[in-house]
Amino acid sequence: MRATSASNSVLAKARAMYGQRLTAQNYNELLACRSVGEVAAYLKAQTAYSVVFEGVSMGALHRRQLEILVHDLLSMRFASLCRYEKFIGDKFYERFVMSSDIDLLLYAIRRINRAHPDDISKNVPDFFLRHSDIDAQKIRAVNDFDTLMSVVEGSQYKAILEPFASRGEGGSPDYFGMELALNKYFYSHGVELVKASYKGATRKELLETIAFIVDLENIVSIYRLKRLTDMPQTVLHTMLMPNGAMSEKTLGRILSAESADAALKALKGTPYEAFSQRNGESVEDIAGRLKYDYCKNKLRFSSKPSVVMLCYVKLAENEVQNITHIIEGIRYNIPAEEISRLLIGAGD
Repeated sequence: MRATSASNSVLAKARAMYGQRLTAQNYNELLACRSVGEVAAYLKAQTAYSVVFEGVSMGALHRRQLEILVHDLLSMRFASLCRYEKFIGDKFYERFVMSSDIDLLLYAIRRINRAHPDDISKNVPDFFLRHSDIDAQKIRAVNDFDTLMSVVEGSQYKAILEPFASRGEGGSPDYFGMELALNKYFYSHGVELVKASYKGATRKELLETIAFIVDLENIVSIYRLKRLTDMPQTVLHTMLMPNGAMSEKTLGRILSAESADAALKALKGTPYEAFSQRNGESVEDIAGRLKYDYCKNKLRFSSKPSVVMLCYVKLAENEVQNITHIIEGIRYNIPAEEISRLLIGAGD
C-alpha cells in the first residue's frame, strides 16, 4: 500500500510540476521583452522560476548567468522528483545523479582546457551531492588533469577519463573524446540500471522511451557529421550512442548514405519519417518536436512513475531550451517572430 501511494505521489508531483510550465501568454510576454534584464525581471515576477532569483543581484545579471539560473530550477525539480522515486524503492534516480556528475566533470575539463574561461558551474542540489561518487567542491577547484584524476579516484568515472589524459592539441585533454565516452557510458549504464531494477511493463516502457531518445540524438549526430566531415561508415558508427531502437538495416542505410540529406531521406517509412520530409526545418527542431510530442503523450497517459519522471525531465529541458532561445535572440536583436519559430511546444 505504501509503495502504491508513493508511486501515485511521483506521478502526481511530476504532472503538477508540468502544470507550472510557461503558458502561451508567458511566451508572448517574454518575446516582447527588449533586454536580457527584462527577461530576468519577468521570469522572477511572473513565473515559477522566481525561486532561483532569491538573493540574486538583478542589476548585474548577464546572459550566461541568467541561463545558469534557469537551469538551476531544473536541477531543483529533478532532485525533488528523485527523492520521491528513491522513497518508493526505485533506482532510476541514479541516472539523474550520473547526469549531474557528468555536467560537473565536463565543466572541469573545460576549465582545464580554458575553452570557456568564464564558464559558470551550475548549482548542484544536496540530493545529488549526497548520492554522487565525486566531490563537487573539489571538482569546481580543478585546474589540471592530474588533479581531476585524483578527484575521481575510486569512482566509476576514472576508467572512462584516464585514456584521454594526453590526447588533444598541445597535450590538452581531449574534451570531445571524453564527452563522447561519458555520454556513451551514461546511456549504457542507464539501460543496465533499468534491466537490473525493473520487470515487466515498466522495464519495457522505460527501455522504449530511452531508445526513442537515443535514436533522435543519433539521427541528428549522423546528419551533422555527414555535413561537416567525410568520416567512413565504420568511424561514424563509433560516434553513436548505444541502445537505440533502429534496426541495423536502417542504421546501415543512413550511415552509408552519400550525403547528409540522403541519410534523412533514407528514414522514409520508419517512425522517424518526419526527418525525410523536413521542408527546410532544421534536424534539431524536428528531433525536438518528435521528442516533445512523445514525452508529452507519455507524461499524460503512462502509469509508470519512472517513465513519467523521465518524460517530465525532457519536457522541462525543452522549456529551458525555449527560454535560452529567447534570451539569446533578444541579446542579438533577432526579431520576435524569428525567435518564436525556434520554440517547441510554446504554450501547449
